Amino acid sequence: MRVVYILVFCLLSMHSVAQMPLVRPFVVLQDISAEIDTLYVGDAGTDSYEAPLQVAFNAGVSDVSDGSTVFAEWRVDRSFMQDGKQKTEVYLKRQDLETEYTFNDYGTFTVHFAYSYREQGSETTIPGEEQSSITFQIDNSELRVPNAFSPNNDGINDLFKVEVHSIVSFKMSIFNRWGQLIVSGDEKSLQYEGDVDGGYYICWDGTHKGETVGNGTYYIRIDAIGAGGKKYTRRSDINVLLGVGD
Repeated sequence: MRVVYILVFCLLSMHSVAQMPLVRPFVVLQDISAEIDTLYVGDAGTDSYEAPLQVAFNAGVSDVSDGSTVFAEWRVDRSFMQDGKQKTEVYLKRQDLETEYTFNDYGTFTVHFAYSYREQGSETTIPGEEQSSITFQIDNSELRVPNAFSPNNDGINDLFKVEVHSIVSFKMSIFNRWGQLIVSGDEKSLQYEGDVDGGYYICWDGTHKGETVGNGTYYIRIDAIGAGGKKYTRRSDINVLLGVGD
């Protein structure tokens, strides 16, 4: 009888192991320039990213037995510098196999994933295998406004571009010296050019009502919000220099 019990126990154990779902959690990151990276558990992002950063979480569940239910838990920790001190906080929690979130803060983000499952007809929840974490970084914000450009179609400095990095909200208006509005736009309507070092909003091509404006001084007003909620207010002159290419 003892041999029979051992055999039955082994068969039940093998059956239980066979029911365990396979998971390979991963995240898909997409920044403002539409570049996409996929990171799996155990990965650390080799590049830093800009906010806003869209992140899709996927548990990567496979080999689920018929009738079994899989439960997921995501936790994202954020580590960042504030007022010269290193801080860590629980930033986000989700309990879906697949979910999305837009990150508007800077810092180092560590994604933890855990899962459990319940077989059909059972009330017992079984913990899954321990998973490694995923880490990525989002840069702090920057905003730089030039003071001149030359819209003379020579291919050099023809457009007025504002340099932005990890800017999550951006609004601008340009006026002539009499206070007349020339052009306005925001992060949704303005064209964005990006590269690995950051990007630019193209704010003005130097025209008004279809005609190139004359030499002179114009004014730009910018209100923006960077990663972590940092506010930017800029009131600057713009010098239009049609005779200067660079």
